[in-house]
Amino acid sequence: MRKFAIILLLTTTVLTTSAQDIHFSQFNAAPLNLNPCNTGLFDGDYRFILNHRNQWSSITIPFNTYSGAFDMVLPTKEWKIKNLPSGIWGAGIVLNSDNAGDGSLSLIEAKVSLSYTQKIKKDSTMFLSFALQPGITNKSINNNKLQFDNQWDGDAYNPNLPTGEAFQRNSMTYTDINMGIRWHYKLKQRSAITLGLAYDHFGKPVETFQSSYNSVLYPKIAFHAIGQFMVSDQFDLLPTWLYEKQNTFSEAIMGVNGKYIVDAEQNTNLYMGLFVRFNDAVIPMVSMDYASFTLGISYDINTSQLKAASNGHGGLEISLCYIIKKFRPITPGKKICPVYL
Repeated sequence: MRKFAIILLLTTTVLTTSAQDIHFSQFNAAPLNLNPCNTGLFDGDYRFILNHRNQWSSITIPFNTYSGAFDMVLPTKEWKIKNLPSGIWGAGIVLNSDNAGDGSLSLIEAKVSLSYTQKIKKDSTMFLSFALQPGITNKSINNNKLQFDNQWDGDAYNPNLPTGEAFQRNSMTYTDINMGIRWHYKLKQRSAITLGLAYDHFGKPVETFQSSYNSVLYPKIAFHAIGQFMVSDQFDLLPTWLYEKQNTFSEAIMGVNGKYIVDAEQNTNLYMGLFVRFNDAVIPMVSMDYASFTLGISYDINTSQLKAASNGHGGLEISLCYIIKKFRPITPGKKICPVYL
């Protein structure tokens, strides 16, 4: 009965606090999963991102989520692409893997992103971005690991009894399309506001293990906002907000990071923050920039009704980002006088 109660609490908590898709507490550290408009928008030329989340290991078989992404700024001027606007083009790819529960419900997806950013003020302080992200998803389940009430013989669980269930398949593959829009306004040096809206699962793809029942993947809408405000020469505040809604399920996260600038020339910064996923968890975070690397660690401290079983343990999350920036030699705008050669 205790095991049944834990499973019931876990199921109820997941359904009431999160959407059907994978999610990260460090959502800003998974930018291409958050909004395809983030593709190519970073200080550099090539970006590599890794994310890992391990959840509910103190209660049941852990939910493990992995994500890897690569994106780049397209050198449209070098390629001399005709008939394209003169804004910033970005392209990238995201690979996600998720494994959850006793039945090893598995997700593998690959998404390709294409974004376009155009300045809407001549002084380059305001930008508007649009993006499209088509992809392909595979979901599978191991039926042999599942237990059903029909296999209860009155005294104990008997795996030799028939399940009474009919699964036509244990794997399915479907195509998917996401899209987004993003607005960025630079107020002054080290002060800016970014607002974004992402719309995932355009067209409601069908996902079901029973061919006689069409279960659709409902669209997910995500609103996100982040600000950066200079407090002193070495300290900034970065308030952040995310709200996601998918069918009747929703999730809201709010918090703030403090950024301490150790060495601006070497891009060495320390971050410490505290976030709240409403009705679910408190999330302390720490991260660090060092040269071209950013490493982040967070932990979800469970505060929902499930804490009776979890003892407050939730999910450990790690993120890593590496940016390559090409060296561009300074070329003089005028011909150098031969006298100084």
